Amino acid sequence: MKKLTYLLAGLAACAANVHAESQVTVFYPGQSETALVSHAQNLSQLVASPALAGKTWWPGTVISEKLATAVAVQQQQQLLARLKGWSAELRADDDGEKAAVVDNLYQQIAAIKVTGRQMANLDPDWVRLRPEENRRLEGDYSVYTLQKPTSLTIAGVVSSTGKTTWVPGRSVVDYLDAHEHLDGAERNFATVIAPSGQTKQVPIAYWNRRHVEPEAGSIIYVGFSSWSLPGGEGDLNQQIISVLTHRVPD
Repeated sequence: MKKLTYLLAGLAACAANVHAESQVTVFYPGQSETALVSHAQNLSQLVASPALAGKTWWPGTVISEKLATAVAVQQQQQLLARLKGWSAELRADDDGEKAAVVDNLYQQIAAIKVTGRQMANLDPDWVRLRPEENRRLEGDYSVYTLQKPTSLTIAGVVSSTGKTTWVPGRSVVDYLDAHEHLDGAERNFATVIAPSGQTKQVPIAYWNRRHVEPEAGSIIYVGFSSWSLPGGEGDLNQQIISVLTHRVPD
């Protein structure tokens, strides 16, 4: 009986060790080659790996989990289906101008590569000084590295979306001044998605505007106003923001 007990205990210990192991694939911008970090048990071990140390800009580095990536991709596909359906309804109602706006947003979302981002600060000093942030790693992960950005992205229901040069001291309003609000756009607020994935609603109208300076690498998203959304689509902006937050950095 004792031998059986010891055997079961040994098997349980082995199973626990296998369960605790992780495999992390590290991606580098503009490169097809990747690096593999095996057996990192927590974030502190991962960020100390030679595959990452000195090779990324920590504030925007993204770690994602395999199963969460499948969920993020599904969410993106659901969003695209919603936009496609709304565009078709608008064209059936002879509202071609607004349908073109929705089609443009569809193209913006379709061009994004998403991943199952885990909201974690990977900066080695942050992890080292805050034991509660040193999360345990189990399973398959991907880490997307990047160089320190020099631009930010304008997205949503405005003209000329895409990357623009980041300028120190410029506010969200300053960046949007060069972009026309399109049919159905929200004119009172914009959402800033920081490289860390954190989001902030920023007042941008004449009557409520605030001087908020976005970080380099941020996304400034102008959504649809509540009155322009069809019935049952009230959460559309939030789903768009979620997809943008789960993008792979470039």
